[in-house]
Amino acid sequence: MRYGIIDIGSNSVRLLVSDDEKRVFKKINTTGLGRGLALSGRLGEENMFVTAKAAADFADEAKAAGCEEIYAFATEAVRSAANRREFVTMLEKYGLTVDIVDGNDEATLGFSGAYTEGVCCVMDIGGASTELAIGDEKGLIYAKSVPTGLVRIFDNCGEDFKKIDEYIDRVLQGYGKVPSFDRLLSIGGTASTFVAINEKMKIYNSQIVDNYRLTLETVENLTDKIHAMTMEERLNIDGLEPKRRNLIVGGGRLLASIMKMLRQDCVIVRESDNQEGYLKRILASKKNVDVNKDGR
Repeated sequence: MRYGIIDIGSNSVRLLVSDDEKRVFKKINTTGLGRGLALSGRLGEENMFVTAKAAADFADEAKAAGCEEIYAFATEAVRSAANRREFVTMLEKYGLTVDIVDGNDEATLGFSGAYTEGVCCVMDIGGASTELAIGDEKGLIYAKSVPTGLVRIFDNCGEDFKKIDEYIDRVLQGYGKVPSFDRLLSIGGTASTFVAINEKMKIYNSQIVDNYRLTLETVENLTDKIHAMTMEERLNIDGLEPKRRNLIVGGGRLLASIMKMLRQDCVIVRESDNQEGYLKRILASKKNVDVNKDGR
């Protein structure tokens, strides 16, 4: 069966089309739903409209691609907004029902989608929250979400390194004592963007990005280089989506800070993420229903 999974994130809306667990394609539309949320506690009217329309367009595209079932889930920007009901109603007018996942559940989904082998730590830097999840083939031993991401960093700190670092240091204390692990994996647009920039990608290549070894030194050097450039100059950076050019500095600072906190000099970037994790949950649920029906 062909499925469509729509992830309504704090900075972008993404579509996964998959034949069971075999990915057909992924698409992304950066809509900035969470812009201004850190300052007002509410989702902006224009941001909600643009994001709801993008989600609806992806639903239509999924149907045109032959998806028999389409699911949508939302993360931190929606779950923390005072006016989230207004946004949910907007989606419903487009015929979309959205599942608002909590922070720890978001970490669990990311881990499920990205896990490779051994004891892994999966890091997911989003627009309004960042998750860490640690576990092995038997399941999770740790999962925690903290309310910071590149949109919230920009809203609170702009590109002032001192303000960014103080803000990040304060928020990262929310992770408490993180268990040990064998390898660090990263999902989400921040790490993949740094890969795209480092490889000077004029056209994004997911095959190169998946399982790419991104070093702390590369992240810090690129962040410093971009920080010194004007917004106009950043439009000429191969691999940097124009809509991310005002957020990438804070994202790079956050990525580097978490790597240092975890004492890791490199991270393995993964293309499989919480969308694949959400699909796995759906397929497992269907399997359990079939088993119960058969009495086996």
